[in-house]
Amino acid sequence: MAKARLIFDSSSKNADLYYATGFLVGDPFVYLEASGKKYMVMSDLEIDRAKKESRGCEVLKSSMYFEKAKGRVSSPGIAEMIDALLRSFRIRKLELHPDTSFVLVDALRGFGYSITAGKRPFFQERHIKSLEEKKLIAMSQKMTFRAIEMVRSIIAASKVSAGKLVCGGKVLTSEILRAKVDLFLAERGFIAEDTIIASGVDACDPHCVGHGPIKAGTSIVVDIFPKSRETRYFGDATRTFCKGRAPEALKKLYATVKKGQELALSMVKAGVVGDVIHSAVSDFFTERGYPTREEKGRMVGFFHGTGHAVGLEVHEEPARINKSKYVLAAGNVTSVEPGLYYPSIGGVRIEDLVYVTEEGFDLLGRYPKQLEIL
Repeated sequence: MAKARLIFDSSSKNADLYYATGFLVGDPFVYLEASGKKYMVMSDLEIDRAKKESRGCEVLKSSMYFEKAKGRVSSPGIAEMIDALLRSFRIRKLELHPDTSFVLVDALRGFGYSITAGKRPFFQERHIKSLEEKKLIAMSQKMTFRAIEMVRSIIAASKVSAGKLVCGGKVLTSEILRAKVDLFLAERGFIAEDTIIASGVDACDPHCVGHGPIKAGTSIVVDIFPKSRETRYFGDATRTFCKGRAPEALKKLYATVKKGQELALSMVKAGVVGDVIHSAVSDFFTERGYPTREEKGRMVGFFHGTGHAVGLEVHEEPARINKSKYVLAAGNVTSVEPGLYYPSIGGVRIEDLVYVTEEGFDLLGRYPKQLEIL
């Protein structure tokens, strides 16, 4: 028989497994592709729900294969159950999901199977989004911008005292705003994790979530990437604000990043190599007087990618707009998010999602790009 493909994981954390089955469950289960057919091997607890909710799969009982495994061992575990399953299909060659535990890989090799690791994503077709997926991501992006607007409105309503924002008689902190984002999105059916609301020097570290008081007169990076509980698709957007009048150096930095994003967007279309866009943006920043280098033991300038694919995961492979040689294809959904970071000035990032087309792109949601909140 030709090589089969297998995933053993939970579909609540493995996007490939959810993509293949459409079935959401917290406990791990076996997904098998063999002879052009798809199978799910489910526990007695989940089998009836799997039959009703999964798509395009034949659902098998795991208990049947545990019983078969008892012919070889007295107390079979997952590896022995999978061995019994594969024997019943006469499978000896197997491609496993790249997240498969080494313990399971080692056990299956011990049973004599020829094992290879699959690519990421396991289903390469995931990087080309259907029109339905485009719609679902756009819905998540709309909610992302609603959350950003909620943050902006709180900043706008805040007063300034001793250089810090005060709202409702309390100093406004990154932690308070993050909690408000979490609640706002949860009440609307979305999950927010690791939301970035960073001001001052924190804004100069692209993945710093932000800590402590929100400071006036400095950049405030708001990067929110929620997942829909219903559809599992992500949105992802970033805006940079400043409470009050921004210093001239920060306004210049912001204008440069905005121009850099416009440059990147002007180049996005099917057939363009990602590193060509990334290099153009990087060169533009350098020409404008913002080089990327190490300064006082930390990186400054533009030291992350220009974009990454978004879908059932917030960072998907293989579509990237960075130093890689990925060729953009019609149907890719990617972020476009250049940024510049200098502790002496501030950090600025502006991010939107686009759906790549043959002629260019469709913007998946709109929200103003305005630095100052007066």
